[in-house]
Amino acid sequence: MFGYLIANIDILSKEEKKQYRSFYCGLCNRLKEKYGFIGASTLTYDLTFVAMLLTDVYKQVNELVEERCIVHPIKKHLAVFNEYTEYAASMNIYLSYYKHLDDVNDDNSLRAKIKANKLQIFLAEIEEKYPIQTTVIKENLNYINNIEKENILNPDLGSNAFGNIMACLLDKENNNENLKGCGYHLGRFIYIVDAVIDFKKDLKKEVYNPLVALENYDHYEILLSIMDDCDNYYSKLQLNENKSILNNIIYSGIWSQYQLHRKKQEKGARR
Repeated sequence: MFGYLIANIDILSKEEKKQYRSFYCGLCNRLKEKYGFIGASTLTYDLTFVAMLLTDVYKQVNELVEERCIVHPIKKHLAVFNEYTEYAASMNIYLSYYKHLDDVNDDNSLRAKIKANKLQIFLAEIEEKYPIQTTVIKENLNYINNIEKENILNPDLGSNAFGNIMACLLDKENNNENLKGCGYHLGRFIYIVDAVIDFKKDLKKEVYNPLVALENYDHYEILLSIMDDCDNYYSKLQLNENKSILNNIIYSGIWSQYQLHRKKQEKGARR
């Protein structure tokens, strides 16, 4: 369920793009330095969002470094490091491991199995450092897996569980109800929109999709309602330097894949 907490690049200013990229590069650097090239291969914009949001909420002082890398070997670029890029890197590894494990269980993917085995060696250290987050992730992903195995077609159950994961992920310090509420509803949105986008493919492959019982409902209205709930918490956060980029992600970028999905559906219906 990666790929939803991303910015709409087309409407970012030049400076905003540079700032956004600096956090992405900082997260990439932390993943590579701490977990090697297999760590860097797990890089996502979703955890970049987490790092940016927590940095703004807690007014974290950043370390700024100009660097070159394998992807950009000629021109130096800015990378941002702080406590929350370190945290985001660890969570990126942990969530990526379980994503690959899920791919193994669903499709018996050899590639996913190899990646999961390589990432597994880092789990114990991450669990020791972040016991609350890792416990919540494991328990709720296990709950979602059990729902799928038992074919329980109640989307609230899975979306609530994924909401619990995101709530704990954003409320790292366990003291901010607005971060927790924002994360919870973001998790619900991600779970539901992922099911919406995969709906026809899942039906064709005869695999679990929690929306089978709600096939005739207006999914857009459901998603809009969830994001309204998210905004009730997000709008109360005291944001600073990254506010315009974070707003872009919450109010525009998060809808990107859904909008692309709708365009494809409409195009197919016209044929």
